[in-house]
Amino acid sequence: MKEISIILLFIFALCEIASAQNTQNRSALKCAEDSPERRGEEGCTILASRPLSGPLPGTIYWHIDRFDSLEDAKKAAGPNGVATEAHGGVWLMTVEGKTKDHHGGRHVALIGPLTLPAAEGYTMRVQSSLLKQGASTPIHTHSGPEVFYIVSGEQCLETQKAGHRLKSGKFFVLATDVVHRGRVQSVNMRGALALIVHDSKQPASHDLTEYDAPLMMACR
Repeated sequence: MKEISIILLFIFALCEIASAQNTQNRSALKCAEDSPERRGEEGCTILASRPLSGPLPGTIYWHIDRFDSLEDAKKAAGPNGVATEAHGGVWLMTVEGKTKDHHGGRHVALIGPLTLPAAEGYTMRVQSSLLKQGASTPIHTHSGPEVFYIVSGEQCLETQKAGHRLKSGKFFVLATDVVHRGRVQSVNMRGALALIVHDSKQPASHDLTEYDAPLMMACR
């Protein structure tokens, strides 16, 4: 009986090692326009990338509201708002000052304030992603703050200083130029919305290579 237990433990350990190797061998997933995420498959979609309409308030936030229909969300969207269907719901995501106006929708989150880098103008990039267990992003930075809102599942946000475990309903704000990587841990697919507000004269993201990427801290 003892020998059988040892054999089973050995097999289990081999399975864990194989699973970890498969995870490490998976290519890092990058965002693109009209990715498979739009069809309910694994992917990361750039929903919008456009200059913020000004003048901006002194302090800005990311407002997330839900609507019953995409038509209503689009009607309510201002110049700095993005309406979309994602993760089984209809969302309106707006960059604006601190306000209690939910544009006719149901309030989900008020995230900020966001500290912007010095720049002549700013561009907002809004993303929606749906990732499987073991999926990860490249190690990268942004030329402005990035905000995550987790709709479903769980992920680890790895940085040089710490790993941040983000569960459904939670959000996180990353400062400009912070080196980071997202890694999905949940068995169920992780769905998330994200915003990057960056210097319009700079690319939104910069991927690091295996030669210049620092060590990332995993979640415990």
